[in-house]
Amino acid sequence: SKVMSELQRVADRLFVDFSHEADIARIVWAKIANDPTFAFKIKNISVPWILPSWSGRLDDFFIVPKHLERYHVLAIDGSQIYPDRHQGTACSLINIGSVILDYGIKKRSVLLDSKPLVFVGDEDSQLHETPQELVNCRRQEWEFKAGLHYSLEMKKKSVDKEPSIFLFDGSIIFWHLESKDQEVKVRFLASYLDSLQKLYEEKILIAGYISMTKSKELVNLIRVALTEFCDDLKLENLVNAESSVDHMTDAQIVRFFLKPFTRTTIFKNHSNITKHYPEHLHPHFFYLHVGSEIVRIEIPAWIARDSKLVQMVVRMVTDQACKGDGYPVALAEAHEQAVVKGPDRDFFYHLVRKVGSSEQYRQKYSQKVRNKRGIRI
Repeated sequence: SKVMSELQRVADRLFVDFSHEADIARIVWAKIANDPTFAFKIKNISVPWILPSWSGRLDDFFIVPKHLERYHVLAIDGSQIYPDRHQGTACSLINIGSVILDYGIKKRSVLLDSKPLVFVGDEDSQLHETPQELVNCRRQEWEFKAGLHYSLEMKKKSVDKEPSIFLFDGSIIFWHLESKDQEVKVRFLASYLDSLQKLYEEKILIAGYISMTKSKELVNLIRVALTEFCDDLKLENLVNAESSVDHMTDAQIVRFFLKPFTRTTIFKNHSNITKHYPEHLHPHFFYLHVGSEIVRIEIPAWIARDSKLVQMVVRMVTDQACKGDGYPVALAEAHEQAVVKGPDRDFFYHLVRKVGSSEQYRQKYSQKVRNKRGIRI
């Protein structure tokens, strides 16, 4: 009842009507989508927002072809236990969940696997990052390594050359490295790109799947139009152009014209971190309506430049989303393999204590942990 009282107190801020922003966005989007010179106008403009590039019309859409019946899909996800100073140890755990599903194959098989990796605090100690940040960086590193390993295994199984895809849960744009020190970028970016390069050499399709995307690159195009070309738009009663679409997302923008089971044109990302990518690995993205939601799909340039490969990715991803009731079934299963729950965390520290005892090492725990083990009142 106390929580309900608090929710009612903040309800007017929790549930805000931003329909006026959607109205502005819809009008501006229609104007810039119908302006064949807009891409040229923003090419050399200097603004603080990330702007994508593209070819063709902004509001082009493409119908998803019929789903594939024969293909292999690999999905990777990860979870972690961060170092806990109260447990008297600096070790952490990363658990990588892997799933391979075969469809339409006579000798159909399913692989469900998880691989736990334990790290100690002195690894990468020269990097000036918090232990939690280092765990996050390592997790993505090992997700890609696992993806490469199982992709090669999946390729060996494809005797009839059925199409296959490596689905990654999240972005292949390494946003978390963008604000890091140069030494951190060098350490992890090299490993990430090495995995992507080997996937490219083996011609293994990879796609980053982002559900409930909050990206704003298309929104930024509207912001530019509102701030730099406001006079051309001839909008009335516009008080603060720059913040007039602050609460909009790309998914809301493409919903103006994207119907179920269609995709947008392909956009090239231009964030600072992508300057470190080789040109053939440069991240591109498009939005895909899988029926229940609009998702963001990220692919490297070598796939984006080949319409047949793009079509293959779209068909497999859409089929996975349909089979998973709106979310790729392989990714959902990979998450189940990877997830580390509360009891798992407790058992991990139990094993740490057990190993310490066998090595005749006495661990020190904080009084906070000791008190949690028994109820005093």
